[in-house]
Amino acid sequence: MTVILTVANEKGGVGKTTTAVNLAAGLALRLRDEAAPKSRVLLIDMDPQGHALLATAYGSETVTAQESLSALLTETPPPSIQRMLRVSQNHENLFFLPSNRASMVDASRVLPTLMANESRLKNAIQPILDQFGYIIIDTPPTTGDLLINSLVASTHVLIPVETSYLGVSGLRELQRTIEEVRMHFQPNLKVLGYLPTLCEEQRAETQDILAELQKRYPKLVLSPIHKSSDLAYAHSAHMDVFTYRPPRQRDANQIESSSRPTQEYASVVEKIMKLTR
Repeated sequence: MTVILTVANEKGGVGKTTTAVNLAAGLALRLRDEAAPKSRVLLIDMDPQGHALLATAYGSETVTAQESLSALLTETPPPSIQRMLRVSQNHENLFFLPSNRASMVDASRVLPTLMANESRLKNAIQPILDQFGYIIIDTPPTTGDLLINSLVASTHVLIPVETSYLGVSGLRELQRTIEEVRMHFQPNLKVLGYLPTLCEEQRAETQDILAELQKRYPKLVLSPIHKSSDLAYAHSAHMDVFTYRPPRQRDANQIESSSRPTQEYASVVEKIMKLTR
């Protein structure tokens, strides 16, 4: 069964896109020697800003609204998703759906007026599910139909949490959204875990927040991702961190290098594979 994992948080600036990009790339690297379709990963960027695609498909050709993800969400019947699939710039088994920023903004406005508006993404990706081992979905930092579509289409949710008091306080609203999706559309939707991000060990509040997360969500808190210049520089270079800081010599199943964020995201990849396979 294809694992469809949405990376979600209704607060911006929590490392959501960074996590989606590096998780998709890490899975592609980790699974590259397996037989298709298990080795193939698809990244879907539901955020109109399209920042995940900047690190996955920078410089790819500009597409019209009719050739992009927004058409899959708004047109009836939707166009062929098979024809839209593109290969990422750094990993031959990592695929993406092209997006058009203006048309995605329009889609977010139009979706509430359409029939079956919550299930548009789920229905659109149905024909290609058997072609991928994992589908990773990045989401906008707001409650709305783009986020709801992502959750309805998913089997699992990963929640990045900025290690600040504001980051923790915003989780209750997301939890309510997930519960409503379970109640009305996807009863088996599973929260894989809470991923502490942007950790700064020198800040006094960091350990308090990590302890609070463990208290609230026992057994669901993953190992933290620390704030790192490598993550910022990788995104500025339009790469995932595994491509930006590769190991000098990559052994079988090894995806991390001496760079700390590659080790931390590699750990997340292993954890997610263990929980979903």
